[in-house]
Amino acid sequence: MNHSKANSMVQLKRIGFLSLLVGGFSFTSNAQFIVHNNGAQVTVSQGCIVNILTGDLNNAVGTIDNAGRITVDGDLTNSDEVTGGGTNTGIFTVAGDWTNNATFTADQSLVNLNGGNQSITGSALSSFYNLNLVGTGIKSMTINSEVGGVLSLNNLELRTNANTMHVLNTATTAVTEAGGFVSSTGAGRLAWDMNSSSSYLFPLGSSQGTLRIRPLAIAPASGSANTFAARFANVNATTEGFDVAQMASDLCFVNDDFYYQIDHTVGSDAASITQYYNAAQDGNWSSGVHWQNVPQWEDMTNEVAGTSGSYSTLTTSNWTDFNQPAFALANALPDVSIAAVAPLCESADPVTLSASPANGDFFGTGVSNGVFTPAFAGEGTHTITYTFTDGFGCTNTASIAIEVSNAPVVTITSSNNGALELCAGETMDLTATAGFANYVWNTSAQTQSITVSTGGQYSVTATDGNGCEGTSAVAFVTVQPVPSPIATANGPVEFCEGESVMLSTAANQGTYVWSGTNSTTPTTVVEESGDYFVTVTNQFGCSGVSNTISVEVTPMDEAIIIENGNLLTVDPPGGNYQWFLNGDPIPGATGISYNAIQSGNYHVEYIGPNGCPTETYVYEFTFHVGVDEHSIFESLDVYPNPGKGEFIITGSLPSREDVTIEVTNMLGQSLIPVIRLGDTDKFTRTMDISGFANGVYFIRIQAADSAVTVRYVKS
Repeated sequence: MNHSKANSMVQLKRIGFLSLLVGGFSFTSNAQFIVHNNGAQVTVSQGCIVNILTGDLNNAVGTIDNAGRITVDGDLTNSDEVTGGGTNTGIFTVAGDWTNNATFTADQSLVNLNGGNQSITGSALSSFYNLNLVGTGIKSMTINSEVGGVLSLNNLELRTNANTMHVLNTATTAVTEAGGFVSSTGAGRLAWDMNSSSSYLFPLGSSQGTLRIRPLAIAPASGSANTFAARFANVNATTEGFDVAQMASDLCFVNDDFYYQIDHTVGSDAASITQYYNAAQDGNWSSGVHWQNVPQWEDMTNEVAGTSGSYSTLTTSNWTDFNQPAFALANALPDVSIAAVAPLCESADPVTLSASPANGDFFGTGVSNGVFTPAFAGEGTHTITYTFTDGFGCTNTASIAIEVSNAPVVTITSSNNGALELCAGETMDLTATAGFANYVWNTSAQTQSITVSTGGQYSVTATDGNGCEGTSAVAFVTVQPVPSPIATANGPVEFCEGESVMLSTAANQGTYVWSGTNSTTPTTVVEESGDYFVTVTNQFGCSGVSNTISVEVTPMDEAIIIENGNLLTVDPPGGNYQWFLNGDPIPGATGISYNAIQSGNYHVEYIGPNGCPTETYVYEFTFHVGVDEHSIFESLDVYPNPGKGEFIITGSLPSREDVTIEVTNMLGQSLIPVIRLGDTDKFTRTMDISGFANGVYFIRIQAADSAVTVRYVKS
C-alpha cells in the first residue's frame, strides 16, 4: 500500500489474501484489474471508504463486512459471504453486475446500482435491504430477488424478465419511483407483502415494443397478511393464451394492446383492483374484465372511473377471484332497453316510444320519429327495435313486440305455477293480464284477480284505456282428491330393544314418505321409540297424512359381572343365564354365578329384570390359585396368567419360612436361576420370561415341606 495525500488515499495494486480493519481511510485502485479476496476477513468500518476504480471485486473465499462504503466501478461477485455491517448502514455502489453465488446478509445496507445496463444475477437469491437504481440503462434480473427496506426505481427500468422481485416491506412507501417502472415477462412478477387496507401502487411498465408505463394499484380489504404479485404484459393477451375475442356476450371489445397478470400468493382477503391507462394513447375504457369461468373475458362489474395524475383509472372493489391471473380493460355493450307497450286497438291514439339510454334510434313498421301509430301499423304483431351507440363506439339493440288488434288480448294465469288444478281444500288465484282499465269476471267480480276453491269454468272480459274490450279463453279449473292414508302395525308396538315392528299403509296410492325413517315405500320397519306417520302424495301432487302410531322400545338392561375370588356373579339378577368364555358358551354354566377355573374373557347372556334379553360387558378375569389346594400356603397367586412373559407371584404363610421359586419348561429345564427368599411369611416377586418363546411353562414355589407347581401360559 502506498499512502499518499497525507494518508487520506490508499491505492491498492493487487490483493491476495486480504484483511482490512479500516479506520478513516479511502482505499482506491486505479488499475484495470480484479480485486480478489481469497480467504481474508475484510472489514470496512463505519465512515470508511473503499473505491475500486475501473475494476471488479471478487469475494471468492472469505468475508467482506461493510459498515462503511464500498464503490466498485466494475462487477461485484460474491462466492462466500458479504454483509452490510450489522446495525450500521453500509453502502455498496456498483457500476457493473451484482453477482451473488453464496451468502449476502444485507443488514441495514444500501445497494446502489449506478452503471449503465446492469444485471442482478448469480446462483443465490440476493435479499437486499435498500436497493437504489441510478445511472442509466436497464437493470435486469436473472434470478429471483428480495428487498426488505425500500426499492427506489428513480427514473429507470427494473426488468425482472421471468423472475420475481419480492418487496418484503409492508409499507405502501416501500417502492418509490420518479418515472421508473418494473417490467416482467412470462412468470416474472413484482411481488409485495401487505398488512394494510391502504392502496399499494405497483409502478409497472414495459420498454419492449411500444414503451408504456401503466401502474396498477391493489388495496386489500383488511390489515391481514396478504401478498400480491403483478406483471404488466405489454402484448395482445391472445398471444399468451387469453383470447381477446373470447368474451362474455355483454362485452363489446377487450383491450388488445396490453393487460395485467395478478396473483394472490398469500392471504385470502378481497382487494380493490385499480387499472391505470392513458386515454390519449390507449383510448377510453368503461370496464375492468377478468379471464374466468368458460374461460372467457367477463366484466368485473361495478367499476368506478377516476383519474390519477395524467392517468385515467378503473377500480373494482372487493375482488376475490384470482384463480386466473389475467386482468384487462374493456368496453361493455351499452345496457339498452325499450319500454313495453300494451296491446293496442287499431283505433288507439299514437304512442310515444320510450327507451334507455336516450338519443338512440327506433325502427319498425308504424314508427316515425319515435312515435308508434297503430292505424299506420295495422292489425298484427309488430317488432320495434331500438339501437344505441355509446361514446366508446359500442352498439347494442333492444326490441319489443307491439300487438295491434280490434280487440285487446287478455289471458288468465294461476298462482299454482300456471296449473289449473287444485287439491281439495286449497284455493287458487286467477289473474288476468295487467294493464287494462276494467275487468269483469263471469263470477261478477270486477278485480284483476279472483280466488277460487271449486272447480268450474272461469273467464274475464277486460277493457283497455282506448275502450277496446277483449274476453279471455275459458280457464277450466279442476279439484283433485287428497289421499287419506291409514297406517297400521303388523305386530306389537311395545317391544324389547333389538326387536322391530313393520308399519304399513295401502299400496298404489302415490309416493310415500315415512316420518322418522324417511322410507319411501308403503311399509317401513321401526326399531326405535317414537311417533310415526306416513305422507302420501298422489299423481296430482296432492298430499295426505296418515294417523300417528306411537312405538315404545324397552332398552336392554345394563349388566355387569362382579368378581369375588374365583366366583363370578351377574348383577342385576334375571333369569335363563348362559355364561361364555372367550366368546364360546360354557356347557352347564346357566346360573347367576359361575366359579371360574381359568383366566379369560367372560360374559353372560340372560333375560333382564325388565323381561328383555340382555348381556353383560366382556369381563377380563385372572384366575386366582386356590389356597385350599396347598397345605402350608395361606394364599398364593400368579398373575396375569396367561400373559406375555412378565408376571407377579404373591403369597402368604402362617409362619416365617424359606421360600424358593423355580421356572421350568415342559422338559423340566430351568429357564432362570432359582429365586431364594429367606425367612419370610409374605412375599411378592416380579418375574420376566418375555425373552422365551410362547408356550406352557411351570412355576414351582416351595416353602418348608410343601411345594406348589403353577401352569403358566405365555402368549
